[in-house]
Amino acid sequence: MRWVTFDQGNSSLKWCVWEATSQDRAVVRHHGRCAAGALQAGLVELGERIAGSTIESALYCGVTGSEMTAQVRAGWEMISGGAPWCEPRETLAVECEDPERVGRDRRLAAQGAYALVSASVIVVDAGTALTVDAVGEGPTFLGGAIAPGPEVLADALGRAGAQLFAIEPRPGASALGRSTSQALEAGISVGFAGAAARLVEEVAQEANLTGAPAVVTGGARGYLDREGLFGERTVHVFADLVHLGLLAAAGVVAELQEESWPCSSGS
Repeated sequence: MRWVTFDQGNSSLKWCVWEATSQDRAVVRHHGRCAAGALQAGLVELGERIAGSTIESALYCGVTGSEMTAQVRAGWEMISGGAPWCEPRETLAVECEDPERVGRDRRLAAQGAYALVSASVIVVDAGTALTVDAVGEGPTFLGGAIAPGPEVLADALGRAGAQLFAIEPRPGASALGRSTSQALEAGISVGFAGAAARLVEEVAQEANLTGAPAVVTGGARGYLDREGLFGERTVHVFADLVHLGLLAAAGVVAELQEESWPCSSGS
């Protein structure tokens, strides 16, 4: 059996093709991504990957509105030969003031993280935005924090100061910049990592999950691979957490390959 999962974020569409193994667990066989302006090309590549396959269903999560959802669904219908389309609802409880206004990507990442560690966990999703969320037993989404991602920080700095300019941020920059461009890199790269670390500690403390592990995901996760960033906390890194959450919400048992970070304790 095969499934396709879609994670439509603010800057790109990510997709994964999953296949059931002999142990009845789905694993990723192919994955890809395309910018919003290259949707058609990305779906053509996906169509080539699934040609001749029987797809149980396409599972979709999107945060960019109904128009983009309709475009992706229309593209899927063209390449899939009529395979079902589904936007599954997560099965975890949400203890927030307005649960329906919590982003589906945050809720599904939380469901995926809990499925991986089978315990309370802090979910760190580093992308266009940085989200740090607490997941308690049950599982239960307890809330969290949202902050700017590296690209947003770079754009804001470039716009804010007459003597400043836009740069292309990069992970691993030194904190001691010896030029304006290096100083901007330092503020974005090191500052972003510092914000993530502080939010993890404070969110965990306020949620009474002080000793909980952290699961890190998102396209900007490389900025968080800094030695000692999360102290003694166990850190796990997975690229396709929202995709796993989609399968978990649909009742499909799946697993992900964990990434190895040289600087992360517990990885």
